[in-house]
Amino acid sequence: MLKVDRKGGIAVVVLKYMKVLSAFIIIVALCFVNNVKAEISEDEYAELREIFSEARLSIMSDAEKEELVNGNLTIDEKIYQITKTVNDTYTYSEIDSDLYETLMDNYNNGITTMDAYHETSYKRIQIIDNHLGGNSHRMMVYTQWLVTPATKSYDVTAMRIDGGTVVDGTQDGTQVFWKNGEYDYVDYSWNGTNIRKSDNGFGISMNLVDGASYFETDISANVISTSQNSVAYGTYQHAVTDVSLSQSQSYTISHNGLGDVLNFATSVHNYYDAMAGVSISLAQ
Repeated sequence: MLKVDRKGGIAVVVLKYMKVLSAFIIIVALCFVNNVKAEISEDEYAELREIFSEARLSIMSDAEKEELVNGNLTIDEKIYQITKTVNDTYTYSEIDSDLYETLMDNYNNGITTMDAYHETSYKRIQIIDNHLGGNSHRMMVYTQWLVTPATKSYDVTAMRIDGGTVVDGTQDGTQVFWKNGEYDYVDYSWNGTNIRKSDNGFGISMNLVDGASYFETDISANVISTSQNSVAYGTYQHAVTDVSLSQSQSYTISHNGLGDVLNFATSVHNYYDAMAGVSISLAQ
């Protein structure tokens, strides 16, 4: 049985969001409704849908689904509004339930203000701890866009572990997007050119696909906690102007960085929207 302990302040609206998103991606739902694998029950699949989109679940392996439904999940989630200021900088704030529901109603009804928008964006970010037992965890940082971003360049998703280590070789990432009437995805490997690793975490740069209109990204890794006070931090930083892969990797993993994770070089720092992050204690 899937056990979920939500730590985020707006968890009460997540199920409503997922129902709205289900309507938005009804084509995908119809394609996959008959392909729910026998390894998990329909009830377990429905529970996973409270966390992940239909599109993300459609590319998730049977082994991943089974690991999640048999695990003990703890989740911190937030939805942020990012606004461009008159000085060409960006501010962020966590949005309340009423605004969230209005945004999703607009999104579902195809109102144009929810299309590519240069001044304000909305993103849902989660950090998910699947406690595998003892001091072993499978961590994920999962972000969903509630708008189509105006700039599509190298965004960075990263995690930092305080009081623990990332098991090298277990890191991976995925970008899911909607283009040409269907969902598609890009996988990122633990030893690819888009990953930057350090002793206390890692980040993956993902070039948002041109011409796509819906995005979600995630990174995952196995983590070993080494302290009773171990904490995992996650962040998603959106490039607000075109950057190169090299520029997007000009960072160190540090508590002094954006979202308590990504400390970009001074020359690159202002190219990103500086959205706050999420964090979670790693129970042993």
